[in-house]
Amino acid sequence: MKQRIILFLGCLLVSVTMMAQHKVTGVVFDDMNETAIGATVVEKGKPANAAVTDMDGNFALTVSKPTSTIVITYIGFEPMEVELKNRTKVTVNLKTNNTNLDEVVVVGFATQKKLNATGSVKTIGDEMMKDRPTVNAVQSLQGAVAGLNITTDGGGAPGSKMNINIRGVGNLGDGSNSSPLVLIDGMEGDLSTLNPNDIENVSVLKDAAAAAVYGSRAPFGVILVTTKSGVGGKTTVPQIQYSGNLRINQPMDVPEMVDGLTFAYMMNDAYINSGGNAPFGAAHIKKIKDYMEGKSTKNCDSYLAGMKLDKWYENQACFGNTDWYDVYIKDQTVSTEHNLAISGGLGKLNYRISGNYMRQTGLFNYADELYQRANIAGKFQYKPHKMITLGYSVRLAMDKNDKPSALDGLFYHNLGRRAPVVPVINSESGEYHSDSMIPAVKDGGRVINKTKKLYNQGSIVIEPIKNWKIHAEANSRLEWNPYDRGFNPLPYHLPSGKIGYMLVNEGVVANHKVNADGTYSVVPDYGETYAEDAETKVHYFNTNVYTDYKFSLNEAHNFTILLGEQSEYWKRETNRSGYYYSKIQDNETKEYTDEGIRHEMKPTNYQEDWASLGFFARLNYDYKYRYLLELNIRADGASRFPTDQRWGYFPSVSAGWNVAEEPLMKNIRDKFLDMLKLRGSYGTLGNQNTSSCYPYYQQMKDVNASVVFGGEQVNKLPVYSPYSTTLTWETIENSGFGVDFAMFGSRLSGSFDWYQRTTKDMVGPAAALTALYGASAPRTNNATLRTRGWELEMKWRDNIGKFNYGIGFSLSDYNSVVTKYYNSTGQCTDANNGTYWYEGKKVGEIWGYQILGIAKSDDEMDQYLAKVDQAALGTKWGGGDFMYADLNGDHKVDGGSYTLDDHGDLKRIGNTTPHYAYSITLDGSYKWFDFRVYFQGIGKRDYVFPNSAPYFGIASEWQRTLYKEHLDYFRFAGSELGSNQDPFYGRIRIDGNNTKISDRFVENAAYCRLKNVQLGFTIPFSEAAKKYIKHCRIYVSGENLLTFTNLRIFDPEAINGAWGPGKSYPNYRTFSVGADIKF
Repeated sequence: MKQRIILFLGCLLVSVTMMAQHKVTGVVFDDMNETAIGATVVEKGKPANAAVTDMDGNFALTVSKPTSTIVITYIGFEPMEVELKNRTKVTVNLKTNNTNLDEVVVVGFATQKKLNATGSVKTIGDEMMKDRPTVNAVQSLQGAVAGLNITTDGGGAPGSKMNINIRGVGNLGDGSNSSPLVLIDGMEGDLSTLNPNDIENVSVLKDAAAAAVYGSRAPFGVILVTTKSGVGGKTTVPQIQYSGNLRINQPMDVPEMVDGLTFAYMMNDAYINSGGNAPFGAAHIKKIKDYMEGKSTKNCDSYLAGMKLDKWYENQACFGNTDWYDVYIKDQTVSTEHNLAISGGLGKLNYRISGNYMRQTGLFNYADELYQRANIAGKFQYKPHKMITLGYSVRLAMDKNDKPSALDGLFYHNLGRRAPVVPVINSESGEYHSDSMIPAVKDGGRVINKTKKLYNQGSIVIEPIKNWKIHAEANSRLEWNPYDRGFNPLPYHLPSGKIGYMLVNEGVVANHKVNADGTYSVVPDYGETYAEDAETKVHYFNTNVYTDYKFSLNEAHNFTILLGEQSEYWKRETNRSGYYYSKIQDNETKEYTDEGIRHEMKPTNYQEDWASLGFFARLNYDYKYRYLLELNIRADGASRFPTDQRWGYFPSVSAGWNVAEEPLMKNIRDKFLDMLKLRGSYGTLGNQNTSSCYPYYQQMKDVNASVVFGGEQVNKLPVYSPYSTTLTWETIENSGFGVDFAMFGSRLSGSFDWYQRTTKDMVGPAAALTALYGASAPRTNNATLRTRGWELEMKWRDNIGKFNYGIGFSLSDYNSVVTKYYNSTGQCTDANNGTYWYEGKKVGEIWGYQILGIAKSDDEMDQYLAKVDQAALGTKWGGGDFMYADLNGDHKVDGGSYTLDDHGDLKRIGNTTPHYAYSITLDGSYKWFDFRVYFQGIGKRDYVFPNSAPYFGIASEWQRTLYKEHLDYFRFAGSELGSNQDPFYGRIRIDGNNTKISDRFVENAAYCRLKNVQLGFTIPFSEAAKKYIKHCRIYVSGENLLTFTNLRIFDPEAINGAWGPGKSYPNYRTFSVGADIKF
């Protein structure tokens, strides 16, 4: 009986449940009466109960009751709510979403409708970062916002950082920096360590009006990152989302070396053209030919027999044939990334928990490079009372970069200098040749750099009455950065069979220096063992307490008042220690013993900290959303300045006029004009971002001395340098105007901005003191830099039937000019285009000579030298050399005194500042397919490569990097390499006569790069399948696929290197396949 009762109750419960459920079907149309494919239909209040329209716009959804309400959302259209009222079938007609009128932008401590914003602000969603095979979020933002300049001149080494500025350089980098402030959910953070899949949107605050409330930490703009949150309000089924991809990375623009024989001929030409003797004789040339033709397997010899030197042939004395870039750089490497997120709501609590892991291997053979990044984040919001909202988020960001100690800037410099005649394996010893650097990369020691950053953020929002909110936030960040570096001895067999040692770092003098900031500059000697351990800890704490109140008068005058306080404290401490064992070498036998002497590096403890306190206020006013006004004031106190200079006060004002909201514009607005807003702003901000935490303090730091006591090097305490007691704020004045517009139902939208930023009281040199003082004058606030620029952004979004598409375009430019600077000598340049500041200088100026042409014969050169003396630039001129122009008519060519008043025959020949930064975005979708194409580039940029062997082939006798492009140099008939009397380069030489900076060698470094192409397919699951998998998109994506440029040899985004142009890690071309899945 009991079993029957239970069975009856169970059947009754099922019946009641089935009766309560209500199935509804329908079709969704857009405003053109076309069916909407892929529209989302959700039961209101139950976000987990959803359906997606099929290719004919149809949907089917089972709701909890016949009177439920369903919500339909579709990209580009307004969300629509439909009350079922017991209906089982509905037809929905969507309306175009006037996004530019309703779009919300994130500003300081608030959000605003774009319609009401008077500052220069740009907010983008996660579409720029979604499913792109980039290493970090910074790379994904490149070109995404006009005026946000992100460059990577140093190449693409795993874990490398990119340079960011907003609206160009803000100062001269002398004692301070002009980087933008990056805030993640309101707290300062590192964008490169953030999981790109956690980002909801990014706002860029460009001018003083927009960034004013952040004060002296944000004088050069702010990047606000808002991360994704959970869905709250009611208990919901957790939504699980996974995304992952597999990437294949290929090196870009890898140079191709000349072969061994060509190298020998080119080096002979270089020496002979400079008046010397050919280093490769006939016998040497024959050995190279025999090896290349397979007639001989011998590629090296020793000096032991003839010269009694226990040494193998080195460098160009060998006779092999090696392309060192081909030896070292892989054709491709593989990396992976995985993301997992769980979000949902539990009554009054909403949450989102996410994790990310990326693994990237390097491009270099023998190196075993590995970069790893992991993120774990949780974001929670709890509403215990209708007036109170509590928030807490935590994020742990970790990365690890493991690579050879030898793989640094010096390695890239030396790689290009490897002579192609040097073999990989010494045929006589069977070991890696000592010049190959392979043992140094394989076994010379590792450098392991780890970073852990723990972010904690807590907040409370109280709304005691409607529209009055009180916010309190406390944020902390703990950083732990262990660093380990080691060097190992590299033994090899000498011709006699004895043991010799290779250098890990070739071409620099061994040293063990303790720097003033506590770091070590170490270059190990032959056979040396070295170990270094360092640990850096950073503690950061920040509070924000503010209140805002919104009210209206007469339903016409709308006010928002914001008052607040912000405090910050930052402290960093680094402990470092190290030791090394130096091998003992017998003076007579020159043999190394196994024993060594242990030397302790001086342990260092380096600490620095700073604190700041700020108070801010903001008033926003508008009259019927037509006339807009914003007033800001910020008072900042910073510990970086002397007591009497510690506080600064910085106001800003901005105004706007929504022209389209005027009554007389109604007819035009009804026809095509949705929005037309004019705006302007002026404001000042202080800059407390000095290079030193206490630049006004007298400092005495012990350094290494050249004195040895008891076998150990001792330290000395130099006399302190003079310091300035009046050092104070740099003041940044911002002014500008802009226009925002939207028309044709917001299909076409855009904005234009013009701005001027003047950085006053920059740190620069003071007037010279008398020589009796015995020291240089301390630097002080006495320089000014002015930057002017403009930005244009436009977007078109529409559909043709079932094909939805969008086109986006951005273009920006700026120029920076020094308007005040103390330059006692008037020097403007030097023989290598060095940087010297003076009033009127445009940042990026290039000074150089003008070339008239190449002398086609010795007679032509002699005739020219009879009129113009080029002795200041070199000697032994002849046919094939350049004829430099005598611009000042003094019958000689030189740089004069390199001053503005006397710069001889030098003139301004270009500018390295990137101009006309642009991006083009094309995207579209049809049924279940979607695509996105993204171009990014620079329209104009000049560049020169002074004393650069990778550019000229030979910069000096031992600085030579010969690529196939360098074969385009002047050669007379009869040359082993053939005649070339109409070349790009002059005669190849080792003395630099034909490599002077000149208008001939001003390269066009502009480029257009196909940055990303993405193709996606969303699987159209059946209703039954959607119970398990709600969404699955499979995609393929490519990064850096094509580059259009006239720049010779170099990748335009990898021009610079620590040791000179072109001496850097290659950038990647990346292909990936991945999936986004929601359960």
